[in-house]
Order: sequence, then C-alpha cells, then structure tokens
Amino acid sequence: MSRICILTGKRANVANNRSHSNRATKRLQGVNLQSRRIGGVKIVLSTEAIKTIKKLDAIHKGEIKTKKQKKLAKTLARKAAVKK
Repeated sequence: MSRICILTGKRANVANNRSHSNRATKRLQGVNLQSRRIGGVKIVLSTEAIKTIKKLDAIHKGEIKTKKQKKLAKTLARKAAVKK
C-alpha cells in the first residue's frame, strides 16, 4: 500500500541529500500519515487532514465560530446598542 493521504492526496516528495562537498543524492521526504478510525472505518490520513476534520467538527458542534458568525454577532450587538 502506498503512503498517500486519502483526503488531501499528499504523497512523498523527492528531494536531495547534500553532502559537505555539496554533492547531491536523491532521497524521499515522507508524509506524516496517521491511521484513524472515523465512522467505524479505519483510514490513513495526513496530520493536516486530521486537524481540518477536527476543526470542521468543532464548527459543526458550535464550539468554534466562523468569521461570518463572529461578524454577524458583532453586527447584532451594535444594532442592539443603537436601539437602546
């Protein structure tokens, strides 16, 4: 099985090792993949995808407000202050 994130499509990057004499040899920079169980299914995700899923879940639950929600709350507070 190749080391690819299912959601983001991230895969290993080819780079160069550089010696003291500046000689280049090829090497792979691997992706930081973690296996997680989501919805009863075990999948392999990059840490970036895991963070994104956690953030979207928190927004859905109402634990974190989006920029639009913050702006709307500020506007409503200003309107309420003007009415008084």
